[in-house]
Amino acid sequence: MKEKLKNLRYIVILFIVAIIVSIPLFWKNLDFYHDDGVQHIYRAISTQENMNNFQSTAVLPRLQNGFGYSWDLFYGPLSSFSIAVIGSIFSNINVGYKIVMFLGMFLSGISMYSLVRKITDDKNVGMLSGILYMTMPYHLTDLYLRNSAGEYLSFIFIPIVFLGLYNLFHENKKEWLLTVGAVRTYNNS
Repeated sequence: MKEKLKNLRYIVILFIVAIIVSIPLFWKNLDFYHDDGVQHIYRAISTQENMNNFQSTAVLPRLQNGFGYSWDLFYGPLSSFSIAVIGSIFSNINVGYKIVMFLGMFLSGISMYSLVRKITDDKNVGMLSGILYMTMPYHLTDLYLRNSAGEYLSFIFIPIVFLGLYNLFHENKKEWLLTVGAVRTYNNS
């Protein structure tokens, strides 16, 4: 029981750091429509409309002046589906975008914490690496400047790939599915 509480303590610390790093996301004057942001917002809007109309999301008919466009040829569906679903819950696609980006920050910290904790067997080093991973300049650049939702969410899966490889070669050889699932998701995000 004490072990679970200690793990929870580290996760809460990572959650608080993710909140602090994500505060600018929720400023009213933050413009996330520049660079790739406008593409991901419109893609999420079209995905949300297709889901509401029970249509396939392979071709988004709203794009390209009503001719449709298969955006999933270039980006995986993880970012658009998650933004669309959370945007539907809150009835605002912009809020959905911000929440998904916050969750991406938090989950990337958790995945790095899990990887380093497993390799070093030290929770403090794992927490520090999770914090450093969340605050790396390129990570923050993708979040606040480039607005590249697909690439940004892929930061969740990179440590999971390495954790699966570590398990495959050093620990439990049955956990190789973790690597395959993360690589598959990473390639689709």
